[in-house]
Amino acid sequence: MTKRKKKRRKARGNSGSVYDNAFRTLEGECDDLILPFINHMFGEEYDNTAVIKRLRNEHVIEKSGEKDVKRITDSSLEILFGNVAKRYHIECESKKYDGTILIRIFEYDSQIALDTAEGSLHKIHMKFPHTGILLLRESNDAPKKAVIELEMPSGDQLSYDVQILKMTDYTLDEIFEYNLLLLLPFYIFKYENEFAYIDCNQEKMDALFEVYDNIYSKLDEVLNSGNLSAFSYGAIIRLIHEVANKLTSNHKNIHKKVGVIMGGKTLEIPEVRIYHKGKDEGRAEGIAEGRAEGEAERKSLEEEIIRLKRELAELKQNT
Repeated sequence: MTKRKKKRRKARGNSGSVYDNAFRTLEGECDDLILPFINHMFGEEYDNTAVIKRLRNEHVIEKSGEKDVKRITDSSLEILFGNVAKRYHIECESKKYDGTILIRIFEYDSQIALDTAEGSLHKIHMKFPHTGILLLRESNDAPKKAVIELEMPSGDQLSYDVQILKMTDYTLDEIFEYNLLLLLPFYIFKYENEFAYIDCNQEKMDALFEVYDNIYSKLDEVLNSGNLSAFSYGAIIRLIHEVANKLTSNHKNIHKKVGVIMGGKTLEIPEVRIYHKGKDEGRAEGIAEGRAEGEAERKSLEEEIIRLKRELAELKQNT
């Protein structure tokens, strides 16, 4: 394999777009997943009476001497609970933590604050959101909390915290105990450093997919208990497959089994089954309708032929 092909394969495995999109899907469409996640990250106590409002997540960042840069935040939302409204900004980061993400975080936070700025002719008030980072890859150097500090012209120091949650710190039992089901599509990152070994060891590979059998069983229990919507259940199953399919793309044997096991599980999602059942029923109905229409058309043509024969006979009699 050429170096160029190897680079392309490595880039496919490290592409962040699939992971970002997975997080945005769960954050943007699954209220029953994002609320417990925010409760855990920020120490809140929201229940299902909390109202979530998704905010604008696309901003243009002006760069001195450079073209303006369009940035899309992974999560920008407001939660109304009781009479209190709070804004949150969360980024899902697939690269290892090195601190530089804090610059991007501050850029995003500033734009979010500007979106909701209030003021008059002589004063402007900006409120920064509660901010957090979800790190997908193992990052031993990452703190549990980062700090962004600002120094005012007067010399006063202002700062705010950025909460950091590391996916690889959580066991499967903890994910279900704390109701952090939003993390399940990214659970495969815990095994990333072992992929090369797992790929050539059948016993280890079987053990990995036994973990996912356990995940699916636990998810079924949560679904049947009424603590998880069917929509969120389906989203988790589908995104487990999509994330694993991308992350394992450079490891042939694991990747193949991901398609068989996780891809097969995706086909069992209720809405997918309903879709395929609908297609089959539609096909059968179409065949039945086609037969009925064909029979009706045949009878119509037969009647037309009889009428034409009758007219032809009458014409012969009159000549």
